[in-house]
Amino acid sequence: MWCRQSPVSMIKTNMESTPLLERRDKDDKSKLGNLLKANVVLLVFHLAVNIRNPLLTQYVYKRYYDEEFDNTTSTFNQTSQCYVNESDPGYLLQERVQEKTSDFQTILTAIGSSLAVISCMFLGAYSDYLGRRFLFIVPLIGECIRYASVTVVIYWNLDIRYMYIGEAFDGITGGYNGVILASYAYTADNTPPKNSRTIGIAVIDFTTYLAAAASSASTGYFIKETGFLYPSVTTSSIMLLSLLFVIVLLPETINRQRKSQYPSPVKAVKNVFGFYFSRDFGPKRGLFWLILASYFLSMFCFAGVSVVQYLFQLNLPFCWGPELIGYFNMGMYLGMQLLGIPVIKLLHLCSSDPVIGIITAFIQAGAYVLIGLATTDFMLFSYVVPNSVASPFLPTMRAIMSRMAPPEMQGSLFAGIALVNIICNAIGMTALDEIYNATVEMLRGFAFFTCAGFQLLSAVVIMVFLCVSRRMVDTDAATVVVINEEDRKTHPNISQGKLISEPTTQPH
Repeated sequence: MWCRQSPVSMIKTNMESTPLLERRDKDDKSKLGNLLKANVVLLVFHLAVNIRNPLLTQYVYKRYYDEEFDNTTSTFNQTSQCYVNESDPGYLLQERVQEKTSDFQTILTAIGSSLAVISCMFLGAYSDYLGRRFLFIVPLIGECIRYASVTVVIYWNLDIRYMYIGEAFDGITGGYNGVILASYAYTADNTPPKNSRTIGIAVIDFTTYLAAAASSASTGYFIKETGFLYPSVTTSSIMLLSLLFVIVLLPETINRQRKSQYPSPVKAVKNVFGFYFSRDFGPKRGLFWLILASYFLSMFCFAGVSVVQYLFQLNLPFCWGPELIGYFNMGMYLGMQLLGIPVIKLLHLCSSDPVIGIITAFIQAGAYVLIGLATTDFMLFSYVVPNSVASPFLPTMRAIMSRMAPPEMQGSLFAGIALVNIICNAIGMTALDEIYNATVEMLRGFAFFTCAGFQLLSAVVIMVFLCVSRRMVDTDAATVVVINEEDRKTHPNISQGKLISEPTTQPH
């Protein structure tokens, strides 16, 4: 009688030929070289973004300003930064300019966001098979076309509606959200599902803050000294440089075998939404829903509060000009950059990622209350500190979801997160702007208080998540969920959210 070796035992034999400690060390280490290259690409990309955004707003504003004020022979003597008298003809014309500028930017956002919802979903899902370089290159090409369209309009003084063409190309290729999606997926590929992944994903956000801080104070001077054309040419060149960096420097992280097995479009869509609806994820679907709900509540405010904050600073009692706004933004982004990572490292010494989310959610709520109550420049600037300490919240939520998802579905996971980002940008900006306009005469900071309430609700959702996940780990060994380093230490056989049973050979 003889025993035929089962396929499982054959795999086990082959695995034993490689030292176990060596294999584990390799899997548990981050690929720092790849992460550094990806963050260099992201830094260059965001330098272009943070010059282009204020450039576009000010250029469109100037075009409408010239159009309105050139049609009148009246002269207006404005001695302060804020118009106080609403019956002043200059006030009325400037209000019309602001409305036209806002409407134009709303149309641009609608064009890009509506198309990006579809493109990002498929880009993320197919990047699990076609590769992450593909996921970087496609949206960066769209961004280059978008930036070039602005430069062409400025150079030939064309109708600004020609910018719609560039915005459409950008949306079709995924645009800004596609590049961010690629960065998160690439970071997940190059970090083990441990605390180091939280740090890696957080570094992406803080790289964007560094780029914003570096460009906030200089952009205004650049535009003031040279006009709009040279800054626009500069942003287009920098965006093209980021594309070249991806092509030349960035190595692929998806193996060729997976590239030959890409799914149908229907399967790709199922991969994106499967975390929340597929039975394959069992009780983890509830955990994904809880974290996604918490992320949505916070991202809704994060996306919309920037517009409200800008209006808040421009009007009474602050009446800030471009320089003060630039210094405030530089301080805010530098604070996030300098405090964000140390806060995560410090809290990881004594707590888990969900606990970090709860703590930073409460701090962020306090920051919103502080800025809502602000009546002096000092109170407004003091918002920078608690806002910076709370900055790890969003990357921590992304890291928790990434650790719960299988490694071969990271692109699909972050495609879903990108959809939430797009929806929050579109809805959050509009909703909070309307709330601000409706309450500005009654209580100017009401929009910030609303965000504080949303952030507290987000903290409550994470508490529920923490209780449910711990009960799942304690009572159901078949569905252990890896959300923290402590779970991996408690269950050493865990691999991507499931217990690995010891393989056995069966006689035949």
